[in-house]
Amino acid sequence: MLLAGTGLGQFIPADLNLSGGMGLAGLLAVIFPYIQRFILHMFDFNLTEYCAQFFLPDTFFGKLFEGNFALGTGVGIVGLGAALSFIQRTWAQLRAMYVERFSLSMKIGPQDNSYQDVVDWVNERQLKKARHISLNTGTKQTPSGKWESVYDYIPEIDTYKFKFKGRNYEISQESKSSDKDQLSVRGPPSLLLSSTGTNLGIFRDVLQEIKKDKKIRNEGMTTIYSACNGYWEAGRTKRKRPLESVILEDGVPEVIMSDVQDFIDSAEWYAEFGVPYRRGYLLYGPPGTGKTSFISAVAGHFDLNVCILNLSDKSLTDDSLNKLLIDAPEDTVILLEDVDSAFGSRDVTDDTDSRKKDGDASTSATAFEGMNRLTFSGLLNALDGVASAEGRILFMTTNHIDKLDSALIRPGRVDTKQFIGYASEGQVERMFRRFYRTASDDEAQRFVREVFDQPNRPEICLAQLQGLFLRYKKTPEAIFFGLSMLHSKD
Repeated sequence: MLLAGTGLGQFIPADLNLSGGMGLAGLLAVIFPYIQRFILHMFDFNLTEYCAQFFLPDTFFGKLFEGNFALGTGVGIVGLGAALSFIQRTWAQLRAMYVERFSLSMKIGPQDNSYQDVVDWVNERQLKKARHISLNTGTKQTPSGKWESVYDYIPEIDTYKFKFKGRNYEISQESKSSDKDQLSVRGPPSLLLSSTGTNLGIFRDVLQEIKKDKKIRNEGMTTIYSACNGYWEAGRTKRKRPLESVILEDGVPEVIMSDVQDFIDSAEWYAEFGVPYRRGYLLYGPPGTGKTSFISAVAGHFDLNVCILNLSDKSLTDDSLNKLLIDAPEDTVILLEDVDSAFGSRDVTDDTDSRKKDGDASTSATAFEGMNRLTFSGLLNALDGVASAEGRILFMTTNHIDKLDSALIRPGRVDTKQFIGYASEGQVERMFRRFYRTASDDEAQRFVREVFDQPNRPEICLAQLQGLFLRYKKTPEAIFFGLSMLHSKD
């Protein structure tokens, strides 16, 4: 614990042990000749002759020790050691009393959303003078969009002292043996932030500073969180996806964007009328049509991060799901991808049960029954139950809306449903012009005609178009010879 505002605390450690007066006396007896030589050399002052004056026959100490200088010196050394030992013990008791009365401490566990922010903040400041570091190899997105390896040197947090707004603080790691809240002995240790004072607002000031520092550091980036052992873990940070990079049907982005903006601006309205402040969206349609990409672009537009939840995770339970939704980091959207793969419609289940009685049910329908610890009722309660989180924006995606139970997508759980289908002629033309910005109108219109005027052509999704454009990104004139890629059923 930190003792702020006292100079002496920097020179006398709390755990100093001099083994009493006799221990110090022995130490002084050994080093006294060297101390005397040093003083004589530096200051031309004979310490022995000076001390001898106090033991002359006519002095108090001389009469007490009958002129025995050696005995008097020995007793003096022992007395000095005892006095210093008494001072040290008294100081330790006063220090402990001061710390107990005037210090504050706050524990930050690894499951807390601010834990990684605090660690990053400390690491950034300690790195300049760190002598013992750890290597953390990660990935980073370059301006061209390519991911490359980066090497971060992380100082080991033992005790970090810093001053903020004129007040001394200390951040230290709590030993795992004393940390009862750890989910695993292999997990990171808790942090202990401490200072002196009586107002808990001193911690709020530091955390606000850390939050501001994080916002500056992640400017123009989107952080992807994933659920891990019941709490959110920050994953890779990538550049915000521009909204115009996702080519959807005219009017579709505007509907969703307008609704999200209205929700963000209506917090007071929800509070005034007692309506739970949360909003749910369902994007449905064929695979590869840009549903997840659009959600990423929406998050980037509103300076939000993304929390991805996999409902098929076998470690997920009703309680852990509810906790994850409540403890989601601020300024995030929650994404539940392919919800149909985790829970289907109860109508389908009832039909399967009836066919099972007739001995007609297929093996695939029951292959994964009972493996998921998360129940359907637990999911519904987490979305809009009494204890469900507020201030939340949630997106769900599915390729098969007909497989979803009507209870899951009713208003209150899903407020806006939006179909995102295969590419239209307008989408194809806009995407062509985006990739080939110097192309003429005739070339763009020719491309659209050749894509859609093929007999028996299959439906085309945006992912297929992007794959075609990436293949011919340096030879746009050859793209017309590669249209067979779009018509292949493989």
